Amino acid sequence: GGHLGWNKIGPCVGSLPPTAAPTFDADAPGCPPEYVAGTPYQGGDKVAVDDRVVYRCDRLHEAHCPHRIPGASSPGDDDAWIRLGVCTGTLAPTASPALDPDSPGCPDDYNPAIAYGKGDKVAVDGSRAYMCKRDDDAAFCNAGPRYAPGTGLYSDVAWVWLGSCVGTLAPTAAPTVDLEAPGCPEEYSSAAKYEGGDKVLVGGLVYVCKWDEYGAYCNAGPMFAPGGDNSDLGWIKMGSCRGSLAPVASPL
Repeated sequence: GGHLGWNKIGPCVGSLPPTAAPTFDADAPGCPPEYVAGTPYQGGDKVAVDDRVVYRCDRLHEAHCPHRIPGASSPGDDDAWIRLGVCTGTLAPTASPALDPDSPGCPDDYNPAIAYGKGDKVAVDGSRAYMCKRDDDAAFCNAGPRYAPGTGLYSDVAWVWLGSCVGTLAPTAAPTVDLEAPGCPEEYSSAAKYEGGDKVLVGGLVYVCKWDEYGAYCNAGPMFAPGGDNSDLGWIKMGSCRGSLAPVASPL
C-alpha cells in the first residue's frame, strides 16, 4: 500500500532544518487594509485578516474576492485568496482613486435596460464610477443583475472600478452627420440586408451599422432595429440630417 499517494525517496541521516514562516514583502512593511466583504477587490489587491495575516486576490479568480473571506474554511475560498504571510503595523495610506481629471464629473447612472459597450462608463449611487471592460468580457456588461457594476456577485468579470466621482459630466454636443454626406440616407427597411458602414434613417436620425462582429445584429430582426431597445448592439446613432443624399452614378 501507499504507492498511490507517496513516493519513496530513500534513506536520510539527521533532521531537516525548519523552514522560515512566510512573511509579508519587506518592501511593504505594514499591513494592508482589513478585508471588508463586498468591496470590489481586483486581482493583485492585498488585504489583512485579524490585523496580521496578509492575503492577495488571485487574478484568475478575482470575481470571487469580494464575497469569499480570506482564510475561511469554506470550500473554494483558497481559489480566490493567496496567503502571503504575516505583517506588522499599517501601510501608509494612498490616495483614493478618482476619475480622469479631464472628466471631473460622474457619468450617467447605471441602467440595466441600456446595452453597454466596451469602454462605456457608468455611476453607481451617484458617487462610484465603473467602466465596461474593453476586451471580450464586455459582453457580460449586459448579462443581468449578477454582473451589475459594484453590486453584482460577478461585477469584476465585466466592470472595472475607476474610483469615486462628484457631480455630473459636462454634456457633449449632439452628434451630426459628416459634412461630406450632407443629406439623409434611405429609410431603414427590415427586409434589407445591411453590412458594416451602411447608413439608414429612422425618425429623422441617422444610424450606421457597426463594422465589427456586432454588425451581425443589424440583420437580427425587429428587436435589434435602429432606434429600438437593443439598437446599440448593432447600430451607432450618428445624429440628425436634412434632405437626401445625391444619387450615385449607375455602374457601366
